[in-house]
Amino acid sequence: MCLPSIVDVAQEQGLEINPRSLNKKEVYAKCPFCLGDSINGKFKLSLNQEYNVFKCWLCKTSGGVLEFESRLTGKSFTEVKSKYFGQSKKKRHYVEYLNPIQLRKIGWNDYKRQNREDFMKKKDEVLRDWQNYEYNEMVKHFALLMVVSHIENAKERQAELLEYVYESAKKTGIYNLFIKLMEEYTKMDSERSEWALEGVDIARAAWKISLQTYDFDMDNVMKHVLFIYYLNKSEMKNINLKVEKEIV
Repeated sequence: MCLPSIVDVAQEQGLEINPRSLNKKEVYAKCPFCLGDSINGKFKLSLNQEYNVFKCWLCKTSGGVLEFESRLTGKSFTEVKSKYFGQSKKKRHYVEYLNPIQLRKIGWNDYKRQNREDFMKKKDEVLRDWQNYEYNEMVKHFALLMVVSHIENAKERQAELLEYVYESAKKTGIYNLFIKLMEEYTKMDSERSEWALEGVDIARAAWKISLQTYDFDMDNVMKHVLFIYYLNKSEMKNINLKVEKEIV
C-alpha cells in the first residue's frame, strides 16, 4: 500500500480548507493544532501535495502525512503506519519507537548512538526513564493548564495562553500531549487520571503564589508551577528516606 494524500487526510478529518488553493501545489487549511488562525479567519496550515508534508506558519508544527494523521486522530504513529503498511512481523520493543528528540530528553540518545548493542540490552531501563519523564511532564503541564484557565481575563488572552501551553507541551517530545491535557481538562475530578489529579494540587498552590504577587506573566506562572512541583518531589523524597531509615 502507498501513503495517503495529505489533502485527503485533512478532508476526512473535517479540516476547513481554503477552496481557492485546492488545485495548487500548496493547499491551505485552518490549523487544528494551535487554533490561532480561527481568530483571524486566515488559513495558515500549509499542505504540500507534492511532498505530502504539512506545516503551520503560526505554531510551526510540521511533519509528514503519517504524523499528520496521528496528530489529528490521537492514534500513535505506529498505529497509523500499520494502517497503510500492515503490522511488522517482528514485534518491537516500545523503546525502539522513541525518536532521537525523545531519547535526548531522558539522556539516552548519545548512549544509543555510541553503544547501540548495549542500549538494546537496557531497553527496560530506558522505558522506565521515559515513562517517568512522560508522567512528570503531564503533571507539570496539566498544572500549568489549570492555572491558565483561572486567570481573570483568560477569555481575552485565550489564544495567547493556549499557545503558550501548546508550545511548551510540544517541546516535551510527547506525542499529542496537548490533546491529552485538553481531554483531562473536560473531565470531573472523579474521572481524571492520577497525573491530572496531581497536577490539580500543584496548580492550586501555584495559583496562590500568582495571586499574592498578582503576576500572571506566563513565564513566571510556569516558574511557580515548577517551584511547587519540585518542592513536592523534594518533600516526598525526604519522607521516603525517613521511612527507609526507620525500617532499617
